[in-house]
Amino acid sequence: MCLMKSLNSKGYIRITFNWMYNYCYLTAEGIDYLRTYLALPESIVPNTHKKAAGRPEGRDRESGDGDKKYSGGEGGGRPAFRSGGDREYRGARGGFGRGGGGQDE
Repeated sequence: MCLMKSLNSKGYIRITFNWMYNYCYLTAEGIDYLRTYLALPESIVPNTHKKAAGRPEGRDRESGDGDKKYSGGEGGGRPAFRSGGDREYRGARGGFGRGGGGQDE
C-alpha cells in the first residue's frame, strides 16, 4: 500500500476507496512511467486499454438447426415450459406453498 501511496502522490495512479477496499487505477502518465522503469516496449499495453474484440460469429438462431431436441410443443422451445408438460406433476390447479391447491373445496 505504501508503494501505491507513493505512486498516487506522483500522479501515476488514482486511488478510490469504497466499502473498505482501495481501488487503484493507472493514469496515462503512470503507464509511461512503468514502461520506462521496467524497460518495456511501446507495443505492451494493459489489457484494459486494448480494443475489445467483437463477439464471435455463432450459429444463426433463425435457421433452427441447432435445437432439434427442444423444437416440440406450442411455440417451440422446451416443451415443459412452453406447453405445460409438467401438469401431471403439479396438478391442474398447480401451486406449492400457501393455498397452493392442496385440498379441493
